[in-house]
Amino acid sequence: MNKIELQKGLNDVVTNKVQRMIDSNQNTVRQTLQRLMTERRSAQDFIAPIGVELKKKDTVPVIKFTEQGYITMNMPNGRFSLHPHAVGQLAEKMGVPSKYLRQLSEGAEWQRQLATQILNEHSGWTDRTRVLVRAVGSQVRGVLSDSYRRLNSEQILTAFLTEAMSQGAVPCDAYMSDTKIWVETILPEPISIPTEFNGTVMVYMGARFSTSDYGDGAVDMRAYLLNGVCLNGMVRESLMKQVHLGSRLPDNLQFSERTYALDTETTMSAPKDFTKNLYSRDNIMRQAASRWTSTTNSRNSSRQISSLNPKVRAFRNY
Repeated sequence: MNKIELQKGLNDVVTNKVQRMIDSNQNTVRQTLQRLMTERRSAQDFIAPIGVELKKKDTVPVIKFTEQGYITMNMPNGRFSLHPHAVGQLAEKMGVPSKYLRQLSEGAEWQRQLATQILNEHSGWTDRTRVLVRAVGSQVRGVLSDSYRRLNSEQILTAFLTEAMSQGAVPCDAYMSDTKIWVETILPEPISIPTEFNGTVMVYMGARFSTSDYGDGAVDMRAYLLNGVCLNGMVRESLMKQVHLGSRLPDNLQFSERTYALDTETTMSAPKDFTKNLYSRDNIMRQAASRWTSTTNSRNSSRQISSLNPKVRAFRNY
């Protein structure tokens, strides 16, 4: 089999894999987005004063930790369980080794009681004055800085998907854990790139958008290319990376709802603009041309493509 025939076979393989990926993951995408919308409806934010300043004013602590078969965070707004991610964030903010506190919180009764004692003491003596507590239902998912920039992930992800689909892309995969979410889209039609020695190389372009409402990752958008040489996704640099950090939040979050809406609206425009440019025909051909058409100094496209970018994400087996 010569190189051109081999490349044709590889093109067929990657085309079939992309189609299977799209077809098999539609339910996953729908379930992921449905979970995001459902949890959004039961999400709650609280600003909680803590620290040594309260002691100086002889003020009763707003937050108290107790052991009820598991560690609970008690606030005027109710009693909440703690997600392991939130336990780790509390440890970080209170100056306690994160791994140690997590082990205590998941251990025997005496260990959980010790964990609550540590949290109560440290939260009472820390120099911090306030934290942002983010909960879903009766579980605290994140304990963050009071300058954490709150964004509406549902609206931002919807903006990304809407723009991608208007450019001809389709959702192809998604994932949501308790603390983060990502969604991928891909153009279902390949770009055909002629090469000097291997005939036509079929290239698929996709993008992943990820975010976290609980400090478990920044807003991030990445483009990638799939080709039939080794069935790898060639991951480009992050096109957008924005840490959720902004101005200090007011004590009463009701006063910051306008800021919340404006920050979300501003952030929504970024994935829309990047996606519109990413999936434009001119950009695709320009990116592809810069990667695959310069074969003067290469005797085969396999060697050429593998040297394009050191950041290679293995294409999942479907």
